[in-house]
Amino acid sequence: MVELAVAVQVAGAAYNAIKGAVEKGREAQDMIGAFGKFFDSMDAVSEANIKNQSMSGVQKLFSGSSVEAQALEITAAKHKIAFMEKELREYLIYSGQGDFYEDMMDERKRIRRARQLQQRKDAQQKAFMIDCIALVAGMAICAVVIGMVVALITSV
Repeated sequence: MVELAVAVQVAGAAYNAIKGAVEKGREAQDMIGAFGKFFDSMDAVSEANIKNQSMSGVQKLFSGSSVEAQALEITAAKHKIAFMEKELREYLIYSGQGDFYEDMMDERKRIRRARQLQQRKDAQQKAFMIDCIALVAGMAICAVVIGMVVALITSV
């Protein structure tokens, strides 16, 4: 899952930029772009997790990587980003910007809940459609094979 590796790298770069700015005495509000990149990366990891949980049976069958490998990649990315988020929180609190962080987290939770709900619904609907298409295709193939067998038997 290349997108997970990229998301962690982007989060790391944003983390380093925010950390460096806070250490130099800059306000968190001045680092909106870096915070945006960091939280976009967190969302990318969350989306990958939802996508992995909502895969159709056909996609799981042909995904190309083991369940263990997918779980390891997602878990490692989640833990690394969670560690960076904890560190950012501590930097902001110790620099006297804890209120900004708490307000940002409250707003983030509200927006994130709504997005995750929609993403989960979309992923489940997509998985259902893929499974239905695979089922119809399988039934069509079976009907063709049965038709050919019947034609072969009746022609003899």
